[in-house]
Amino acid sequence: MSTIFLGKARHWLLLVIVAACFWVTGIYHLHVSEFNTFVGITMALAVLLVFSVILDYRPGDRITREDLPEPDGD
Repeated sequence: MSTIFLGKARHWLLLVIVAACFWVTGIYHLHVSEFNTFVGITMALAVLLVFSVILDYRPGDRITREDLPEPDGD
């Protein structure tokens, strides 16, 4: 499965948790009834995801299937 799903398992788990949170907020219609709460939840989840990926990254970790080309000297 590591050839299909690149990245760490905890990153995929966080993605599932965020999807579940958005599903729950959708069920309770927070995006229309409590918009400020919905925006707060969305921002908190975004910050959580970004910082978890940034803090967990180690040099040499594989992030793409193919090697990224070196930029030209243009």
